Amino acid sequence: MVKTGLSFSPCQITGFFRIHDTTGDPLKIGSTGAGVNLQQGVTTAVRISRASRTKLVISFNGKPLAHPVVSRTVAQELLDGSSEASLVTIDHRSILPMGCGYGTSGAGALSLSLALNEALGSDLSRIEAAQIAHKAEVKYRTGLGTVTSAFYGGLVIRTRPGAPGFAEVKKIIPPSSLRVVSGAFGPISTAGVLSNSGLKKRINLCGRGLVSLQIKGPETNTFIRLSRRFADCLGILSLRLREAISIMQRKRITSSMMMIGESLFTVVRRELVSEAKSTIKSVGLTPIVSKIAEHGAVVL
Repeated sequence: MVKTGLSFSPCQITGFFRIHDTTGDPLKIGSTGAGVNLQQGVTTAVRISRASRTKLVISFNGKPLAHPVVSRTVAQELLDGSSEASLVTIDHRSILPMGCGYGTSGAGALSLSLALNEALGSDLSRIEAAQIAHKAEVKYRTGLGTVTSAFYGGLVIRTRPGAPGFAEVKKIIPPSSLRVVSGAFGPISTAGVLSNSGLKKRINLCGRGLVSLQIKGPETNTFIRLSRRFADCLGILSLRLREAISIMQRKRITSSMMMIGESLFTVVRRELVSEAKSTIKSVGLTPIVSKIAEHGAVVL
């Protein structure tokens, strides 16, 4: 008997954050800060069939993932209660690149957990399934707040760290006329940044007080402005990314670095999309335009 599950999670761009990882409970480890969810994201299909021994086959856009540690950890925790040996095929699909600040790892983990939970007919709630994804992200330092943000959708201000059910968030649904325009030069290792003690101190220093400022002015232009302030303070922009952000500014479009990737993003009104796209193209990047996701991850 074959069991299947299908789920979608929006991808999420973090603009600024602070790290909270001193507790021993992974459900309470996380970040505070703010991020915007995209209508684009990760769709995960799961297929379970009987086998002589349990085996996981994990791919991204049809190609085997070289080191799928997060997906494997999520799957193994959900399969732990199953007595039957199974062949579990996991297919993640997304048009967004990995490692560039779009939160594809968190979106992949969350959509997998929801899809596998559905396929297994488990009695876990959506929040409990999401918590499994969050724990896997925390374990491998691939993200601290993406799962929580993507679980809710919209522009999410995380006011207390942790997994869904433990974190506290303020969700804002911006006007439907706004678009997120972004472009990526390439990846930055999130685990490398989150494991660097000196950089962690700087992140927490630069992020101090930004959440309260975002709550006072919950609009997307405040979000972009605070994200830029955070990125400038952090000082990890590459020369080409700094130049690209400066060129955008000369066009009177405020943009910032995506946390964490060698990538930039802005949120603009629909009538400014073409100018934002052409400016991003002019610095050698492929622009990606997305509406803001009003809803979080969902079983399809």
